[in-house]
Amino acid sequence: MLSGPESSGKSTLANQLSAHLGWPVFPELARQHLEHQISTTKDLEYHYKPSDLLYLLQQQLLIEQTIIQSDNVLLDTDLLTLIVWWQEKYGPLPAPFQYAWRTQQPRVHLLCQPDLPWQADPLRENPRDREHLFERYLEQLTQRGCRYGLCRGEGKNRLQSALLHIADQELIKAAVQNSGS
Repeated sequence: MLSGPESSGKSTLANQLSAHLGWPVFPELARQHLEHQISTTKDLEYHYKPSDLLYLLQQQLLIEQTIIQSDNVLLDTDLLTLIVWWQEKYGPLPAPFQYAWRTQQPRVHLLCQPDLPWQADPLRENPRDREHLFERYLEQLTQRGCRYGLCRGEGKNRLQSALLHIADQELIKAAVQNSGS
């Protein structure tokens, strides 16, 4: 699962990993939703509301139900992104987010550092506080005790960083499975 602030290379890395590993990618739900809202409302300045994030939570949970049995899937953002955005925009998490976060299937998060140049995009709004947002992601992962790897660098270096984290997790998973035999 790829996480990280805006313009930190999540979508590019998800597609590179998919091409390299042959794993399917589930695209970023928020981007699809916002593009739909803009095209429907004809409001180019559309800003999401709490109801949008609650809707995205429901959609994210539906996706996760479909992939629950599969280890080899990439999510271009997941519940963590929605949590960080809610906290940044609206404060404390409502109960549905808290429950979803507590009960989420264990996974490996690939946390993308915002060490890439900012790429302007009509749906992006945080060119100046990417480091602050990165710290919020890191804080959430650490508090929950999630397994994660930091993805740094550009191009092939970033891909290699992600592949190393995935390989490490595969080795850990194999060791745990073998110790249970």
